[in-house]
Amino acid sequence: MRQFLGVRVFAAGALLLETLGGGAQAASVSLTITDSDGHALADAVVSVMPVNKTISGPDGPSATPIAAIIDQRNETFIPYVVTIRRGGSVTFRNSDKTRHHVYSFAPIKQFEYVLKPTESSPPVVFDKPGIVVLGCNIHDQMIAYVDVTDAPWVTVTPASGVAHIDGLPSGDFVITIWHPFIRPGVTPPTRKVSLPTQDSTTAVAVAINPPHPRDDDSGAY
Repeated sequence: MRQFLGVRVFAAGALLLETLGGGAQAASVSLTITDSDGHALADAVVSVMPVNKTISGPDGPSATPIAAIIDQRNETFIPYVVTIRRGGSVTFRNSDKTRHHVYSFAPIKQFEYVLKPTESSPPVVFDKPGIVVLGCNIHDQMIAYVDVTDAPWVTVTPASGVAHIDGLPSGDFVITIWHPFIRPGVTPPTRKVSLPTQDSTTAVAVAINPPHPRDDDSGAY
């Protein structure tokens, strides 16, 4: 069971305008997310939404995935947090030697699958945005999260706590940071940023101080 009680999340970002081949310009966002003790915080979802809806999304590595796989190994969901675009799908795979019963009671998507060893579920399509908490009816300690979003750019922080978003065109954007231990019912913190249209560097400091998270990993939202 993960213990991040009393976590507060802080982020510091730098928006760097880069010149790409062919004269096209794009920006990259780099954020370092830590807990209240300055330790790197993994599993934070960093999403970027353009204010101008006519700005098209990317096709590169920073594009929001349309499909993901959540494995079950050593009685653990791997990865702990995934993010997909609305209309995308998640396939659940059992790589353990024991049976699993993955389920969701989330308002945006309810389902359950009993998976024998080596079995996989059919792709589960998520057509509404929001957070889905996953559990296993056989192993109560198992928990994971699916973030379903309309944001065209998104990433989940690794163990380093550093998130990179590449390929942003010039314009106005809203950066949202969500973590499983932000208290239920609290709107994830956001920050509006503007990318310049000329070569320059813009520094953005984002301080996020959510209330203390829940005291358990029950998955009840």
